[in-house]
Amino acid sequence: MKLLTYAFLGALALQPLTATTAAALQKVRTSYVQLSEVTSKNTTIRGVENALKTCSSARGWKFSRVAQGKLIGQLTVRGKHYVEVDVEYSSQAFKISYRDSKNMKFDAEKNTIHKRYNSWIENLTNDVIFCLK
Repeated sequence: MKLLTYAFLGALALQPLTATTAAALQKVRTSYVQLSEVTSKNTTIRGVENALKTCSSARGWKFSRVAQGKLIGQLTVRGKHYVEVDVEYSSQAFKISYRDSKNMKFDAEKNTIHKRYNSWIENLTNDVIFCLK
């Protein structure tokens, strides 16, 4: 009887862990911003590139230019989590899309990832918008 009670309590104690893990995953989101909707300034392609590279550096983002209007962004958090994004941009808009990750529980079939990924992309997007205003 004692063994059955301990087994039940053990299973009950593990239940929040599985629920937490499942809840920690979210659909991978792409961020698209039409600049005319967030700023009245005339922006240039160079200005958008500079905003992406400089305004996000305080959060640890690093960008490499791969072509005109295209960057690859990389972020390492606490030396453990790594994400890579593709950024397409022009003087009118920019788009941030998932490229790769490590230790982020990415599931390509379900298109899910650890919930922090989406908040990092949201912060990046907001930082760039702030700089362009």
